[in-house]
Amino acid sequence: MPRPMQPTGRFAALSLVFGLALAACTGSNGPQATSPSGGPGSTSGPPTPTESVSGPPGTALYRYVNAGLTATMQLDGNTGTLEIDNATGRELAKPSFYILDARDGTRIDGTVDGATTVPDGQTDTFDVSYGGLDIKNIGLLVLLMGHDNYGAFVRQ
Repeated sequence: MPRPMQPTGRFAALSLVFGLALAACTGSNGPQATSPSGGPGSTSGPPTPTESVSGPPGTALYRYVNAGLTATMQLDGNTGTLEIDNATGRELAKPSFYILDARDGTRIDGTVDGATTVPDGQTDTFDVSYGGLDIKNIGLLVLLMGHDNYGAFVRQ
């Protein structure tokens, strides 16, 4: 009959598993230790986020990127453009969108002029509009492809 593991043995086994898991999380793609002058010995800071693009007041740039689909919405007042770059490997249904008003959550359906399906490997640009909401009051901008809700854009 096997003997139960002693507390010291359990601790050693747990430490080994934890150490292996930690080593796997800090593989060669992780940040490298550097000194202030760039040499070995000190830790570099966390990565900085991508710089946001800002435009004049009343304009906004939103982007959605996932699984080969990049959608870019550029707004100026109550109109703008929606660019769909399709590298998904399949044809995409007609694009549309809606906005949630940040003040009260009201849904505002947008209009995509001349919306058509977007074949794989193609980039199409459409004119868009939405009614009477200041850009500063956009709480959430959501991409639809056909009847499917693809999710929220991120403001750039």
